[in-house]
Amino acid sequence: MRKFRTPNNRWISGSVLLIAIGSTIAMALPSNFSISSDPVIKADSSLDISVANEDVAAADLPIIETPAVAKLGAPGTEDKVIRFKAQVAEIAAREVARIAAEKERKAAERRALRAKYTVNPARARISVGYGRKGRIWDLGWHTGIDFNGNYGDSVFAARVGSVIFTGWRPAYGRTIEIKHLDGVVTRYAHLSRIRVVAGQEVDVGQRIGNIGASGKAFGAHLHFETLVNGKYRNPGIWLWGND
Repeated sequence: MRKFRTPNNRWISGSVLLIAIGSTIAMALPSNFSISSDPVIKADSSLDISVANEDVAAADLPIIETPAVAKLGAPGTEDKVIRFKAQVAEIAAREVARIAAEKERKAAERRALRAKYTVNPARARISVGYGRKGRIWDLGWHTGIDFNGNYGDSVFAARVGSVIFTGWRPAYGRTIEIKHLDGVVTRYAHLSRIRVVAGQEVDVGQRIGNIGASGKAFGAHLHFETLVNGKYRNPGIWLWGND
């Protein structure tokens, strides 16, 4: 009789051992054990299960049929707000007017103070004085003072005043005329460039143009005149208080 011999295979032996261990553990575990990650609801009745599955609801709140209207104040509040805004606008307008008047008053004071000052219309030596006789001048004599500067040198307003003319005059060429607070009109002639316009207010010492040789001129210079009621007066007296 041939004896049955168990195969000497270590892999088969190991597998049998693992199956035996697994069976033992399965019998030891409770029947409701689950390795699923889904939550398990344990309840004694189907009612409990349905309650547990309901969504959590908010507390009971009163139902409002129409939206609530906020009351910001007593009757007439809107009219009060309109009146208040009007008062604020009126106060602001008065303040703006007050500030403007104050600025104008101070500007007038500065103008009055600066009106007392006189400067030479050009930084140059005098080449021809007032009243010199000669046939080179249309009237037979020199009606102003010539400042023998260089072409392009600055010409300045001798005093505070208002520009009454800018443009071309025969013989004078490019010309500026300014009327001053004392009624005197100063004339700046033979200019190469005019830097102001008629109606413009100018300050004492403000640059108004440049020396040139326009019109009837024999070389670059500034011809400066002073007129009272259209009549020539000695510019030296008006500028420096002497003849």
